[in-house]
Amino acid sequence: MAVVSLANRLVSIINYLSTGNVINVTNLSKEFSISQRQIQKDIELFKEIYEIESLGNQNYRVKDGLKVQNANNDNFDISLSLLKSLQHSAMPQMNPYVDSSLPEIKEYKNMFLLDIAYEEITHTDEFYKLIKAIKSQDSCSFAYTKKDGSSKQVYVHPYRLANFSNFWYLLAYDVENSKLKSYHINSINKVTLAGENYINSVSIEKEIADTFAKFNSVWFNGNPKNIELEIIGNAKLYIQRNFPKQATLIKETDSRLLIELHYYNSAEVLSLVKQWLPEIKIINNDDIKEELNNILQESLKNLYK
Repeated sequence: MAVVSLANRLVSIINYLSTGNVINVTNLSKEFSISQRQIQKDIELFKEIYEIESLGNQNYRVKDGLKVQNANNDNFDISLSLLKSLQHSAMPQMNPYVDSSLPEIKEYKNMFLLDIAYEEITHTDEFYKLIKAIKSQDSCSFAYTKKDGSSKQVYVHPYRLANFSNFWYLLAYDVENSKLKSYHINSINKVTLAGENYINSVSIEKEIADTFAKFNSVWFNGNPKNIELEIIGNAKLYIQRNFPKQATLIKETDSRLLIELHYYNSAEVLSLVKQWLPEIKIINNDDIKEELNNILQESLKNLYK
C-alpha cells in the first residue's frame, strides 16, 4: 500500500505543477498527511527533472511550463517509468493527463508489469467535483446509495479521497452526525458544492492520519478494539510475509504465530479468519467467535439446500 500511496502523491504533485499552480510545502504536507521534510524531498526529486523555481515561503512552481530537463540519469528514467506503470494500473482514468506530463522512456516502457487492481471509478464527474471541494475546503452535499439500495442526502466537509483494500472512499465529516465517516465513491451521486467554506479541524486531521498510519480500514467508529489470533500452517507463512499494519506481534515460534489485531468492525477480523480457516483461531473474543459460528452454520445450510 505504501508504494501506491507514494505514486499517487507524486502524480498529484505533477498534476498541480502541470496546470501552472503554485505548490506549497505546508499545504501538501497536510493534504497527504506526511512530513514537510518528505514533501521537500519530493520537490527536490522533481527539480532534477523539471525546471522548478522557488518563490520563497515554501512556494514552488514550474518555470515556463512543465518541460523535462536534459538529464541523462538511469535512476530518474527508471523512477519515471515505474511511476507511470503504477499510475496506469492504479487509476487508468488519469492516463491521458499523466502521459502528457511525463515523458515516455522507451528503454523501460514495458519493464514493469503491475496488477494493483484498484476499483474503477465509474462516476468520474462526481469524483472531480469532490477533488474540487477538498481543494477549496468547500462543504458539499450528495445523494448516497446505501448497501440496501436506499438513498439518503448527506451534507459533509470533505477531507480525503482514500483507497482501502482497492476500493475508493471519500473521508468526510458528517455535519448532521458530528463524526468522521467514509463513503464509497461509486455510491455517491449528484454532488453539489455548497459555496460554504469550512476550517480544517485539527482533531479530524489527526484521526485521519492516525487511522491511515495504523489501519487499512474503511471503518471509523470510536476507539479501535483488540483481538488475539493464533495462526499456524500456510496462514502463518502468509501473515509473516504480509503482516497487517493494524496488528502487533505477541509471540512467534517455528510452528505458531500469536498476534493482536486492532480493528473497528468485526468484519475486519472475520474476513481474515474466514480466508484461512482452520489455520487461524480466535483466542479471546466470544462475541466474534459466535458471529463466525453463525456465519459458518448459515453457509452450510445454504450449501446443502
